[in-house]
Amino acid sequence: MRKIILLVPVLWVMTGLHSCKEEDSSSMTFEKNFPTESITPAGADWELDAAKSDDFDSFDSNKWSAEPLWYFGGVSGALPTGFVYRPENTEVSGGMARLWAKKEDYQNVPSEPRHYTAGCLKSKFEVGGDSYIEVRAKMIKAPANVCAAIWLGDDPVLEKNPNIEIDLQETKWAATKPHLLFTSLLSWPKPGNLNTEAISTSYYSSWDLDEDFHLYGVERRDGKLRFYFDGLMYRESDVSATPAFATQLRPVILSIEGHAGQPGDADLPADFQIDWVHIYNLK
Repeated sequence: MRKIILLVPVLWVMTGLHSCKEEDSSSMTFEKNFPTESITPAGADWELDAAKSDDFDSFDSNKWSAEPLWYFGGVSGALPTGFVYRPENTEVSGGMARLWAKKEDYQNVPSEPRHYTAGCLKSKFEVGGDSYIEVRAKMIKAPANVCAAIWLGDDPVLEKNPNIEIDLQETKWAATKPHLLFTSLLSWPKPGNLNTEAISTSYYSSWDLDEDFHLYGVERRDGKLRFYFDGLMYRESDVSATPAFATQLRPVILSIEGHAGQPGDADLPADFQIDWVHIYNLK
């Protein structure tokens, strides 16, 4: 698979992003940019898909499930620091979805100590190609050291090989790198239980991503994925070698994950806040 990364100077100035692979990070003083309205990609005509979009005025059970995700019996991360998914940790009201990370014993047994719980949302709708997915969200406060994730994926099954996963954002190093924007592409081919990582890339913002809300987006069309941060493209990937990355139907998942290691107990509970999920189709 061939990867193309576009990081033009204008993008650097406007967003304060640079690749973690860049050795020269000299001038890192950039104006902050916290958009409050949707920004669709240029070069195409887009139409909002209201049936697959949500401003989270209330919980819509036709669009979302807050039940535990499918992996490891509803646990993300290695116990005892992993998170057990609990529907009560997901709150939706007043134009906001909040996924809570808490320190509390839940389904705790001596052989499997479970001291932390988390919320998640998985869409009941699926999104395929010729689409733009935009999520306005605020990451969990960094001292809590909890991974917040925005991604596309599903329980891998043989008939849906290659079972692609697209990670728009994961705060895997929440406490130490709160300004890190991390994206990756994976596939989960069956039979087997292992994934294949096609691409993973990190970029740095000049400000912490738990400071305010940002727009995280991915455009899937023309055999390419284009990733956007606050409306500006920071990465383009040619996925023609695995077309499913641009076309396969996938649910949208918003979740707390156990990837960051030991949570900061003193800063829990803490919440991952999502203002909206907007899905656009190519006209």
